Amino acid sequence: MLSSLFRSVAAARGGKALHPRGQVRAGTLVRHGLHPATGVTWIDEPGRDRVVVRFSRGAGLPAPWPDVLGLAVRVDSPDGDPWDLLLSTTLGKRLPWPRRDVRSGVHSSIAAFRTPGGDRVLVGARYVRGRFLLAVAAPRGPWRPFAELHLAPGAHDEPLTFEPVQHAVPGLEVSPRWRRLREPAYAGSREGRR
Repeated sequence: MLSSLFRSVAAARGGKALHPRGQVRAGTLVRHGLHPATGVTWIDEPGRDRVVVRFSRGAGLPAPWPDVLGLAVRVDSPDGDPWDLLLSTTLGKRLPWPRRDVRSGVHSSIAAFRTPGGDRVLVGARYVRGRFLLAVAAPRGPWRPFAELHLAPGAHDEPLTFEPVQHAVPGLEVSPRWRRLREPAYAGSREGRR
């Protein structure tokens, strides 16, 4: 049913069912690491990653109307396969919330990931003084920053498809419940665009 709904919306739009248009920018993610550790190497260890970032409006409403704003991050991983993170503007950590400006409020993964140690964590981002700070938090804990996202100048849109289930960051396991929701939705949206 979910697959059919997303297929129909994508076909009617002639594009993605959600986040139909966006702004793509290159960037660098500077990870300073995190202690105490989460058990996810990419979060816990310092390093630098080349990334592609796409900012988008969830429902595709025209600006300046508020919309749930998306911040999708694709990491060039060491093994050559991309790692995708999808974050949306929220109220608190889990409630999708419309905003007018990508620089306001918190972006969150909304769904918690399971770490190798069995803990549940959310990934989030907040705009601070010219860059986004990436952080993790337990569902009821404070945000703990682990990286800074620096964006290169220049923006364009291209038909990038982010796959947070198929291209998950190693150690950030998507829960079976979210898999059951997301996989048919993404599949339906892909079919509707053909």
